Amino acid sequence: MSEPLVTYLNDHLSGAQIAIEVLKAMHDQHDDQRFQQFAALLLPEIQEDDQTLRSIALKIEANPSIIKQAGGWLLEKVARLKLGHTGSTNFEMFESLELLVLGIHGKECLWKALQAASILDARLREYNFEKLISRAREQNDKVETQRLDLARTVLSP
Repeated sequence: MSEPLVTYLNDHLSGAQIAIEVLKAMHDQHDDQRFQQFAALLLPEIQEDDQTLRSIALKIEANPSIIKQAGGWLLEKVARLKLGHTGSTNFEMFESLELLVLGIHGKECLWKALQAASILDARLREYNFEKLISRAREQNDKVETQRLDLARTVLSP
């Protein structure tokens, strides 16, 4: 078992939990139906990616770090207090979308790194990283479109 790989996967598992919680809050608590629907469409994809990442972690015998998961959960709760998910389209939602864009970009980087590592690590070869990379790019485009639409109103004088 490669310790750097285990650490890397645990870091991304924590990040995935933050994204899932942010999307759940967006879906369940936001007043704007556009963001509720957006979250409802994106959430299953993010959850599927999380399951793929968990599958990889199990394959390499990396038990999810309870401390990192708890830290990720706590970070999401603090972010939710700052960002808020109630109310209309606003700066807090803009920041939530920006957080998601950053996380999805990190996930794309993860898939690329695992694809590169799969050349030497047979445990990673069964995963279709090209498909995962492509889906991360599509997710990024969807979130980025929402973020930039919102930027027009929240960042303008």
